[in-house]
Amino acid sequence: MGFTAGQAARLTGCSLSQLSSWEQIGLVVPPTDRMHGYSFQDLVAIRVVASLLDAGLSLARIRRAVHYLVESGEDVASLALVTDGDTVWACRDDGEILDALRHGQLALFLAVDRVTADLEAEIRAFDAERQEFVNGLRDNGTVADAT
Repeated sequence: MGFTAGQAARLTGCSLSQLSSWEQIGLVVPPTDRMHGYSFQDLVAIRVVASLLDAGLSLARIRRAVHYLVESGEDVASLALVTDGDTVWACRDDGEILDALRHGQLALFLAVDRVTADLEAEIRAFDAERQEFVNGLRDNGTVADAT
C-alpha cells in the first residue's frame, strides 16, 4: 500500500515542503512510480529524519547517517538510533552499536544493569559454595566454630 505525499505529511507530522526538500536532496525518495507513493518504510524514514532534526542534528549529518545505514543493508526500521546532537549510533537487537557517521565503526555497548545482575548471581553462587564447604568441614568435625 502506498501513501500520497499529503498522506505521508499527515501521518509523519512533516510539511509537504519538507518532504519535497528531502526528496530533492535524496534523503527520502518515494519510488519513481508515483502510483504507489510512499511506502511504510519511507514513512518510518521520514519520522526518523524529523526526530533527528528535533534532536539537533544537521540535515547533512542525517543524510550521511541514513545513507550509510541504507547502503550497508541495515533494516533501519528495526534499529534504535541514539544521538547526542553530533553523532548517530545505530543499536541492533543483538546489543551491537554502530557509529552511523563513521562508516559503521563498532562502538562499545555496556549494559551496566546486566553486568550488575551477572555479578550478583556470581556472588550468590560463591557464597553458597563457601557455605557448603564450611558446613562440610563442620560436619566432619574439622572446624570448631566458623564465622
